[in-house]
Amino acid sequence: MAHGVTLGLAHAGEVLSLEIKAARQPEWTEEERQKLIQQQVQGDLFADREAAALRTLRELPFDFHYRFRSHTEPAGHENRLKIVDWEAGALFWNVQRRHGDDWQPAFREKFGKALPASDLTFLLGTIHRFPDQWLIASVIYPPKQPQQSLDLA
Repeated sequence: MAHGVTLGLAHAGEVLSLEIKAARQPEWTEEERQKLIQQQVQGDLFADREAAALRTLRELPFDFHYRFRSHTEPAGHENRLKIVDWEAGALFWNVQRRHGDDWQPAFREKFGKALPASDLTFLLGTIHRFPDQWLIASVIYPPKQPQQSLDLA
């Protein structure tokens, strides 16, 4: 990044859509698998490499993106950012386990309707390999508060 900024908050403003697409790479590459195992074993002299292989994270077979307009950007400007929040992944695996191939309606109910109805804010971050690409690292969704006016008289 030009100024070295790697984290930030963005108020979602208006969520236009939740996009769900099949991942280009639905499984870890062998190199990625080895890195995950190495990170688990590193620092533990007694770790069993075979047992570590059983604990690797499952790659998500889908990519999730929000298209949204922020109130702080010029009118008409749209953003499309990938959601990498662990909550999206956990929700996917839970609804896929419960609903099988018909998992999307339950997922869309939460990420496409319930979260945008809240005061949705994104914690954005970048990663080392793609320092100019912002990702939604976390979704923050407190309930919307009613507008209150101050009586200054």
